[in-house]
Amino acid sequence: MIHRTLIRLVKVLAVPLMATCLFACGVSPQKVTVPVVASVDLPRFMGPWYVIGVIPTFIEKDIYNAIETYELAPDGTIKTTFTFNKGAFDGPAKQMEPKGVVIPGTNNAIWGMQFVWPIQAEYVISHIDADYTETIIARTARDYVWIMARTPTMDEARYATLVKKVADMGYDISKIVRIPQRVQPAAAPPAAAAPVPSAERTAEILASVPTVKPAELQARLTAVGNRPVVLDVRRAEEFAAGHVEGALNVAHTAVVASPATTVPATKDAEIVLYCGSGRRVSAAIEALRSVGYTNLKHLEGDYPAWKALTSGAAQKP
Repeated sequence: MIHRTLIRLVKVLAVPLMATCLFACGVSPQKVTVPVVASVDLPRFMGPWYVIGVIPTFIEKDIYNAIETYELAPDGTIKTTFTFNKGAFDGPAKQMEPKGVVIPGTNNAIWGMQFVWPIQAEYVISHIDADYTETIIARTARDYVWIMARTPTMDEARYATLVKKVADMGYDISKIVRIPQRVQPAAAPPAAAAPVPSAERTAEILASVPTVKPAELQARLTAVGNRPVVLDVRRAEEFAAGHVEGALNVAHTAVVASPATTVPATKDAEIVLYCGSGRRVSAAIEALRSVGYTNLKHLEGDYPAWKALTSGAAQKP
């Protein structure tokens, strides 16, 4: 009995004890020696990020489909959801929910990431591009690093450039590992890969979900909290030519092929979908509904309406 009790106690205390060994109880900006970006627009930084490359913590060894999602709470803290599969693409699904605390006086670039109260891990945003599509999270100890992007894949040349940035920070880049992400299937003829519904069926599906006007979505994406997941279900080349800021790109073919695993959001998360005309959105909505997604919405007018809104705003004096 005593032996079993001790085993249970060790299991209960294992993670907190490891965390205590890994992280200090506080984060001091004065002691940060890795590069720090000048400032971070928190609302733009929110949302899902795919983990592309990492020097892993003990939790992150042998993981797949790793996604870090941030949500800005009304009190200024960052609700963080880290999801992954252990050991394989279809391995056991795991989730962690630490809380980010922005350190005052750092222009939102240095956080404390709290897994176990009151311990906060140093979290330094060392790089982010102008479009908020890629980032590097570093630590003064040079023990762990995270290269993340808004899409599950990254151009090899761009990835090499980011790894070079990590090397220039003083890291041993031989320790960096790529995180396998479920990649969208190769393009196939639309009829064979994922036929879109008929015009009548498309209209029926779209009429069954709420719509979000482009101006409303634009306002919500820049507000504190209450930010939806925006899902662009067009092809990658269409996405590259222009997209809603902060949107995730998962082609409708991938959503239809595997709706339960391709969308990095919980089943009750608010998801606003768009494509070029609504046909591909209707196919994605139908697939997501079939596996239990319950809060799906459609961007009114799809990407053409968003482009008209933002182009008009850019042309104003």
